[in-house]
Amino acid sequence: MLDIIFLGTGGSMPTEGRNLPAIAIRYLGWIFLFDCGEDIQRQIEKAGLGLNKNMAIFITHMHADHILGLPGLLLRFSLLGRGRPLNIYGPREIIEYVKVNQATINLGTTFETVVHAIGPGIVFQEGPITIRAFEVDHRGPAFGYEILFQNPTGEFMPEKAEDLGVPKGPLWSLLAKGNQVSLEDGRIIQPENVTGPRPRSLKIVYSGDTRPCQLLRSASQDADILISEAMYTAEHTDLAEERGHSTAEAIAKIASEVGVRLLILTHYSPRYYDGEAILNEGRAHFPNTILARDLLTVTLDKDGSHTIIQPGTAQTAGDPA
Repeated sequence: MLDIIFLGTGGSMPTEGRNLPAIAIRYLGWIFLFDCGEDIQRQIEKAGLGLNKNMAIFITHMHADHILGLPGLLLRFSLLGRGRPLNIYGPREIIEYVKVNQATINLGTTFETVVHAIGPGIVFQEGPITIRAFEVDHRGPAFGYEILFQNPTGEFMPEKAEDLGVPKGPLWSLLAKGNQVSLEDGRIIQPENVTGPRPRSLKIVYSGDTRPCQLLRSASQDADILISEAMYTAEHTDLAEERGHSTAEAIAKIASEVGVRLLILTHYSPRYYDGEAILNEGRAHFPNTILARDLLTVTLDKDGSHTIIQPGTAQTAGDPA
């Protein structure tokens, strides 16, 4: 149904095999990018995401490791002739950041570029997709994002439409999209008359950089997937608090307490070379935890089941919750 592709999973600085933070969600012809760490251009190419898709970019906060890839990405779009408009969302400083780059490094774009200064609340809606920003507890203005997927109807059933005398064509499409239609004989047909049960909504939460906080806890309630930074293990709780980050233990406890189905830990410090200490600590408190690695893909189906595709490995399926 939808794919989550980790383009960069590093914390603070890139290391061998780990670029800086960037996550793509691919769904219904859209690409949603969350943060734009350095070298996102090549990661997008490696992931085969394409450069002229319907796209929106969401920045969590204005620290360098989360935004330095954005100017290069915009330039690449222009050099390769992107024609579709692009919307960028983030803290109010993102507007000045894009303007300064346009003025100082010849970053003119060949496509319509709209930059939005956001606050808490819904920042994007398109069909079944709703993206809501919420404040988190970092150093300065910072957001997490709650991404909801809710189809307006269940599966369209052509035989029911035929039985009701709905002519095949545009009316079928309207009903499948959740709209009522009027027939020539005056009857009103509701979408639920010709569709199956509506599937439950799916929820993905991306925390950005944050200390553990109540707003993150609330947003993550019953999430199918929580993607969270885990900069440190519990032995460095003092550093996490001082620098505005989380430990794997603290995030895993939140996931366990609020009914998260799958926890994905990312943005861990270079001091944890292979990430095993982060993963082991997370799993000790929430067993259904995995560690993000560059170009890892997680596919989430409409029933909530997931498939994990590690780079260079076979698929691993997860049961629906």
